[in-house]
Amino acid sequence: MESGKVNTYHFNMLRGILEKTATFFGHDDFSKCIHGIEDEVLYSRALNLLSHGKYSIYEPQEMGPDTKELFIKILQAFLDKYQFELPEMLVEETVQSQDDTQGTTTAG
Repeated sequence: MESGKVNTYHFNMLRGILEKTATFFGHDDFSKCIHGIEDEVLYSRALNLLSHGKYSIYEPQEMGPDTKELFIKILQAFLDKYQFELPEMLVEETVQSQDDTQGTTTAG
C-alpha cells in the first residue's frame, strides 16, 4: 500500500487473513475479527461482496478511490484492534539467536 496501488484482489487476501486470524482465535467466522469495530456491519458486507466474483489475482484491476478508501479503513481497523508486531518480534528473536550463537562459538 505504500506505493498507493491497491488492486481488487487485495480484498480476497484481506478476507483470507481475517479468516485465518478468526480460526487461530477459535472463531467460526471472519467477522468476529472486526466485531466491536465502528462500522463493523459495513466492513463485513464489503468484505463479503468484494472478496468474491471477478476480483481475480490473475486479472488485477486497481480499485476506485472510494473502494480503496474503504479497504484501507478495514485494514487499519483490523491492525489497530490486534496490534500485530510480528516483524519487530522476529528481528528481536534473530538478534537474540545470533547473540546466543556467538556466545557458544566464543566459549567453544
